[in-house]
Amino acid sequence: MTPLFVGYASIVVMFIIVLLGAPIGLAMIAVGFAGFAMIVGMAPAFSVLQTATFETITSYSFTLIPLFLLMGNLISRSGVAADLFRGALLLTKGWSGGLAAAGMTASAVFSTVSGSSLATASTMTRVAYPEMQAHGYDPRLATGSLAAGGTLGILIPPSIALMLYALITEQSVGTMFLAGILPGVLAFVLYIVTILVMARIWPPITADTPQPETADTSSDTQADAPAEQTGALTILRLFAPSFLLFGLVMGGLYGNFFTPTEAGGIGAALALVFALWRRVPRSELKAAFIETTITTGSIFLILIGAEVFGFVLSTSQLSNELVNFLNGNGFGRWQVMFAILIFYVVLGCFMESLAMILLTIPIFFPIIIANGFDPIWFGIIAVVTVELGLITPPVGMNLFMVKSASRGTPLSTIMTGVIPFVVTDIIRLGILLAFPAISLLLTGRL
Repeated sequence: MTPLFVGYASIVVMFIIVLLGAPIGLAMIAVGFAGFAMIVGMAPAFSVLQTATFETITSYSFTLIPLFLLMGNLISRSGVAADLFRGALLLTKGWSGGLAAAGMTASAVFSTVSGSSLATASTMTRVAYPEMQAHGYDPRLATGSLAAGGTLGILIPPSIALMLYALITEQSVGTMFLAGILPGVLAFVLYIVTILVMARIWPPITADTPQPETADTSSDTQADAPAEQTGALTILRLFAPSFLLFGLVMGGLYGNFFTPTEAGGIGAALALVFALWRRVPRSELKAAFIETTITTGSIFLILIGAEVFGFVLSTSQLSNELVNFLNGNGFGRWQVMFAILIFYVVLGCFMESLAMILLTIPIFFPIIIANGFDPIWFGIIAVVTVELGLITPPVGMNLFMVKSASRGTPLSTIMTGVIPFVVTDIIRLGILLAFPAISLLLTGRL
């Protein structure tokens, strides 16, 4: 068998094993080791396996992964989500669909300190869904908006997905974070518009908040002023911990006061101080550290697998062959891009987001560079497309997180409710494809 045939066969076998339910990290290690051994021999394959494992777990760059994970897990258990939801309620008071808009607003802010879509969806559902139920919200609007809001965690920095993309493609983590800000804001605005539209189609049974009485006297106006000021101060107080943590981490990072790894360490330390100040139970602190350890182990296993599998791709010259094939058959650069995005959308229906990124980027990245696309821009496009997979039936991961946290809501209801947000995500993806400046403006790469 030729090396090229081994490369193609390895990819096919890989996807078959993953779709059968095997852990993707182990699948990548096993297939990568076997494929590399078939090309260069057993002894070099064992050497590569040893080297890839050692270099991955001892890489200083990768130490920022557990630090940002710990920051998010500590914040998730510190009562911040409930504070954010209460503050957002004050901002959306009187809106049609105000509770859903408040849940989306809280999800957006929570994403700035969580970095995880699954954690955002699960935490905010536990906080906001009971309130929506109490006000007679249609379960489709309630669960659909919370599932969609959770996807903001994969894009709004600090994002674990953007971080991993930057590390495996050797891009700047700070630049990737900057590139994610405006697309994240765009996602939030479009989601809010979607909620306002869907609240008229699926209106709540009762009003979110009592409608204010109209009054014409100047004394009433004067009496309202202190209340408005108090409301603003309350919102600021409830949002302050998240803004402080985000400002310290991101401000220090972009002000060149510390590196991304140091930013993760400072963020985790501040999150721990905040958790202790809020008197988070010892059992919850222990659970945060255990969850961080488990998630870190899973990610590092996939990183090792991606490293081993990458040797098959390089020695088989598969990526170069794909580039030559596409160029030789007259495929335009945008045709290549749309083919990759369609593949991501389909794969996202069956695979977890981080696994998708680590499995496919080593294959697609050389093709993207060969076609002249900006690597930072493509990182945003890839993550947004993967984000779409998080809420795309039948197995979007956020759908199951919301189902688990909403206690008995039928999965079919959640899938129906999320469809308008899937349409919104497709529109947003089209906007980002048509206007790369949205992703690149803050990075200075225009």
